[in-house]
Amino acid sequence: MCKRIAVLGAVLVIILILLSLAAPVIAPYAPDKQDLSQKLLPPSVSHWMGTDQLGRDVLSRMLYGGRVSLSVGFVAVGISLFIGVLMGALAGYFGGWVDQLIMRTVDIVLCIPTLFLILMLIVFLGPSLFNIMVIIGLTGWTELSRLVRAEFLTLKQRDYVSVARAVGASNGRIIFIHILPNALAPIFISATFGIAGAILLESGLSFLGLGVKPPMASWGNILTSSTECMREAWWLTLAPGMAIFITVLGYNLLGDGLRDAMDPRLSGGDNRA
Repeated sequence: MCKRIAVLGAVLVIILILLSLAAPVIAPYAPDKQDLSQKLLPPSVSHWMGTDQLGRDVLSRMLYGGRVSLSVGFVAVGISLFIGVLMGALAGYFGGWVDQLIMRTVDIVLCIPTLFLILMLIVFLGPSLFNIMVIIGLTGWTELSRLVRAEFLTLKQRDYVSVARAVGASNGRIIFIHILPNALAPIFISATFGIAGAILLESGLSFLGLGVKPPMASWGNILTSSTECMREAWWLTLAPGMAIFITVLGYNLLGDGLRDAMDPRLSGGDNRA
């Protein structure tokens, strides 16, 4: 069953990524091309997802918006992975005052509401695509660091780590060559869920007007523009809403499948070295 879930999630994710990457080729119109004579047209043969208030093709904007939303997800999670894995590895491996310092930092960050912290950073850095990626990445590493720390606390007691120390391996080599590869399964699982969360967060920020700014298209600001004419142009709400839903569902299904397949605690065994 877990394989089917993972495969379904992977198929959804791959399809969305391919559509986004192929946007310049398959988009029927330029995403910012305006034609007021064609505004608020319902879905038709010439405009499969209709048009918005400025006569822009919704399908084209959705395809290009997917590039933005997926970019935010991957880059933001990449930043949080780097910080979270590094902090968690150092805390779990060295212990002592290093562990205390890092974990107290994590506790302080967790005490601050995430949305409030993001809004505060946006005030100082400004709402741009790059800043949104960085902000989401800088606020999303704490849970991952705890997960990696727990893995390192267990793995550093293994015999192969003792052997590595006995032959004179450096701490850096033990951390990154011997222990980290055996902790990759939960890291991959966390990253999968993190991408879904980052996309959802970016969409929410853009919906509130604090994310990616027009005319650049993202699913969040496309959804924002639909609120002005929701009753007479239902397609403006349906398209980005379904895109966000399917994307988050795909990554969550993929994460669930990977967790069931890769986490030895769920399979009843321990296949790590």
